[in-house]
Amino acid sequence: MLVRDGVIVRITPEGAADDADEVVDLNGALLLPGFVDAHAHVTDTGLLLAGVDCSGARSVTEILDRVADLARRQPGRQVLGHGWDELNLAEGRPPTAQELDNAGGGAVVYLSRVDVHSAVVSGSLADRAGLKELEGWHEGGRIERDAHHAARHATRFAIPAAERRELQLLALRHAADRGIVELHEMSAPHIAPDEDLLALLDLAEPGPADVVAYRGELVATETEAREVLDRFGGRLAGLAGDLMMDGAFGSRTAGLLAGYEDAHDHRGYLYATTEQVRDHIVACTKVGVQGGFHVIGDHAVAELVEGLRQAAQIVGNAALAAAGHRLEHVEGVSGRDVYTLADLGIIASVQPAFDAFWGGHGQMYAKRLGVDRALALNPFLSMLRAGVALAFGSDSPVTPFAPWEGVRAALRHHNRAQRLDLRTAIEAHTLGGRRAAHRPGPATVRLGEGDRAEFTAWTSPGLRVANVSAEPVTLAVLAEELYGGDPVPELVLTRR
Repeated sequence: MLVRDGVIVRITPEGAADDADEVVDLNGALLLPGFVDAHAHVTDTGLLLAGVDCSGARSVTEILDRVADLARRQPGRQVLGHGWDELNLAEGRPPTAQELDNAGGGAVVYLSRVDVHSAVVSGSLADRAGLKELEGWHEGGRIERDAHHAARHATRFAIPAAERRELQLLALRHAADRGIVELHEMSAPHIAPDEDLLALLDLAEPGPADVVAYRGELVATETEAREVLDRFGGRLAGLAGDLMMDGAFGSRTAGLLAGYEDAHDHRGYLYATTEQVRDHIVACTKVGVQGGFHVIGDHAVAELVEGLRQAAQIVGNAALAAAGHRLEHVEGVSGRDVYTLADLGIIASVQPAFDAFWGGHGQMYAKRLGVDRALALNPFLSMLRAGVALAFGSDSPVTPFAPWEGVRAALRHHNRAQRLDLRTAIEAHTLGGRRAAHRPGPATVRLGEGDRAEFTAWTSPGLRVANVSAEPVTLAVLAEELYGGDPVPELVLTRR
């Protein structure tokens, strides 16, 4: 394969490279389009990589030890972390505010739950940000909703520019090291200030991975939409992403039609109305940008789909479909609503790792919803067959940058009726992401002449173990390993 000026200009079976300035011998590795992560939070991922990683903790004591260690190594700085899950902790609960005060030596401490829809904070942060007076404060330091947004504002918005740049570059390099050439950044006012997204876009232009920017700001008119777009200098792909219709199952903030299995009187929350969805989608359609929402629970999905139907009545089905609006997560979607999404050209930005982490008997989905409702979540194959375009992502730091693990999760969905084949899963995690952002790319997962030279090369640990690493790696070889659960392929190189 000969690359010139960022374009693949020739592919020859014999590999003639007489006119190449540089030759890289891949020894039978498999060339694929670069992975695209269609839902990511770059600065937050950097904060996790540089902060307190609670994802592997199995007790409150482990978390407190990690908080204390970081506080000692960074005196005078806030201690930020992510990834705890009370279902995995021996105590069945997260740390309390008092425990965090003690471990942090009085430092500001913020630790988000694995789904980032709730957190625990130190008493020092609660007092500084006035969290105890807000909706979503719980005694002991657990926060959600308004209190959570205020805590994120207090800990994120004052990060110095130089530190923010270091965090973003750390995350971008981490993504590129895993074969990701493009990230869709899901910014929003409750997540980070405008400066965070603008700085990321500046950094990514010559950086290790492309960034496609979305801003989750609700608008009601074309004028409001243009005002947001103008603030970002026309660099936004859309007013979509983490524009919240509801929350998440783990924090019991996802909006449900029936009560939670482990909290029967509670049905979560809706953060937007059908009318707001309608007006937002109409405004985005008329100004020619993508609109969209974060939506998870079945009640939230039903209300949002009704808003889409009403928007289509105003602008017309064809105009709405041509806009290519997108929904994030869309886990609790019913069969009828799947066909509406397809008819209206909606793109589903989904995270197969969610099912791998929390699906199946005895896991979080089943505990929160019961087995039957849990198995109905994330209906990838049903959406695909109905005509809904799929784009895979990680929602990092909710789940890590690990595209092959995302592909494997789609192959091994806990609901066998929703499993995808390997080629379809790879396409959803490569070309699907490019199409979701209305960006050009190869027509298929097979690279061809004239395609942009954004590709990855992979080899197979299974083949290496078998001592036949000189054999060419093919999709069939990878399928056998991914279905069987052997290690994922190793990255040889990424070129963008």
